Amino acid sequence: MPHTNEVSKITNREIKAEALRRLKGNWGNCIALTVFILAFIFFLALCEAMLYLLLALFDAREYYFMSFMIRTRPGRFGIVFRLVLLFALIMPELYIARRLYIDIANGKSFVKSRRYIQSNFKKIFSRGLFTALATSLFRLLAAIPLIAGVYGAYYWGSACTSGESELFELIFLLLCLVFTIFWTGVFIYICISLCLANYIMVLNPEEKVFSACGMSVRLMKGKHWRYLSFIFSFVKFIPTLIMFYPLFILTPYYMVSYIVFIEDLMGGDWQDKLPDIIRSWNKSHQTGKES
Repeated sequence: MPHTNEVSKITNREIKAEALRRLKGNWGNCIALTVFILAFIFFLALCEAMLYLLLALFDAREYYFMSFMIRTRPGRFGIVFRLVLLFALIMPELYIARRLYIDIANGKSFVKSRRYIQSNFKKIFSRGLFTALATSLFRLLAAIPLIAGVYGAYYWGSACTSGESELFELIFLLLCLVFTIFWTGVFIYICISLCLANYIMVLNPEEKVFSACGMSVRLMKGKHWRYLSFIFSFVKFIPTLIMFYPLFILTPYYMVSYIVFIEDLMGGDWQDKLPDIIRSWNKSHQTGKES
């Protein structure tokens, strides 16, 4: 069935009910996958703690403080280096997690996908990193006018409060505030328009990133309020995360619900091509062993 840009009539309640149905019998795999993700996050936090303790050992705690990192060139370099390193480590893992959750949502075992990922880790890692880098770059470009607007509002606001303000300063402040509010909406619109790109790349490992972004923009046309409605429907669960333990249940619940939601948004364009690629890879792998 060809896909249209009509907003789906399936409700958030129905999406969540379908997610629970698909999770039935798969909670063990979901919790194991969530534990793996959290263990990776804790490992990164442990590295940060070790860095602080190492600096404390040499009586150099001030190098870890935000005041040092913001005001000095080595500190700013350290912030940028740390962000780049975290990005390079986390984004490929998220790419892999999306793939495994898609298998769970489709009622399949992710053993084959995990074996394929382990055997082709370098390829999967680089693709996950490039996908996140490209989509993040688009969002960053969209954020530049917003950053400029915020800075302009801050600059002219400081000028107005420093002494007697001129009329033109108030006008520029007002213009910057209006532009910032306007571009905030534009920025959110662009980010939502690109929300399908990562999953399109996961579903089809041979898809080009620019083609995936273009398809995402096309499929999300007229569905931005629907997307926000779905995301906000999970806000009520945020207070329960303080107890930490619900995270093992809510993470799979949200991920599978999100996949069901995206399936509905994409309609006939939802085509999971990785299983065919894995079958082809298994045949070539077996043939190589026999020869």
